[in-house]
Amino acid sequence: MLQRWIGTSLALCLAAGSALAQDEIYRLKLSHHVPSVHHQHSITFVAWAEELKRLSNGRLTVDIYPTEQLGKLSQQYNLVRRGDVDLAFVMHGIPAGRFPLMELTHLPLIFDSGEHASQVLMDLLPEYLAAEHKGVKVLYLFGHAPGVVHTSTRAVRAPSDMQGLRIRHPSSVIGETLRAWGASPAGMPTSELAGNLEKGVIDGLVIPYDGVLAFRLAPYISYSTELFSYVNSFGLFMNTDSYARLPPDLKAIIDATTGKAAAREVGRRWDSMEAPGRDYMQSNGVEIIGLSEAERAPFLDAADFLIEQRLAATEARGLPAREFFARLKQIADEYRQGLR
Repeated sequence: MLQRWIGTSLALCLAAGSALAQDEIYRLKLSHHVPSVHHQHSITFVAWAEELKRLSNGRLTVDIYPTEQLGKLSQQYNLVRRGDVDLAFVMHGIPAGRFPLMELTHLPLIFDSGEHASQVLMDLLPEYLAAEHKGVKVLYLFGHAPGVVHTSTRAVRAPSDMQGLRIRHPSSVIGETLRAWGASPAGMPTSELAGNLEKGVIDGLVIPYDGVLAFRLAPYISYSTELFSYVNSFGLFMNTDSYARLPPDLKAIIDATTGKAAAREVGRRWDSMEAPGRDYMQSNGVEIIGLSEAERAPFLDAADFLIEQRLAATEARGLPAREFFARLKQIADEYRQGLR
């Protein structure tokens, strides 16, 4: 909850009636699920908190609570909507079904990069995605770098190579995609990945290179297949009352440091961690398997029925799934061709 702190001595000095609002310090509470060693914590949230403090001359500060300190991953959206926190970083898809149109963006082989995904998502926000985020102020939506298939026991070069492999996934749509490729999808918190890989509970996972670096998973992985199979979506949200209580100049700082340009930059920063993550895997003896467009095609073909199934199920909820998905692919192609 937003807290307003006024120094005692300062309050006494200004008691004669000068503008207190210019000297108040506003503290915001930001909750997220990733550990502090994850780059998202340092190069996005810590960097943004420092920027807010600098631009406001110390009047706007952000206290960051990583690693699910204030609530589980599935609870982050409710935390910020209710006002238990002022800001929250939310991963769409957990729990499943809360953001049905947004989850369509998790279908396979749509985006080329986190920056690409972030631009497309922000373009879709006003017409389609804002309605799925009622009750909060959307600061921005963004995507991470495309996911890589990391396996411990078997190299993956074709869907048949995934038959029977137990693969950890980050959302239900991505789990359904893995099942279409013959794998057995498994859901679990990121904190349990290393232990379950070591014990053989799972045979691998899908995650960008930055994730295997952040969670130090190379000792448990033998192969990394650059299928670049999906992009997961996220959002940074603010409680509407917390925003409303800010004075106009601090609202302007929040607005200036978020929005479409910020989303693109966050996606770009996420992409920038892929090369260090890939180098980390190679330096630990992991075999990197690149796939051509022709080699990727069977994966998309194998998921065709899933795409239609998911679109039909979302349409059955009274939502314009096919219209949205067509627009999603159109905008993605326009960015790819330099038309936006």
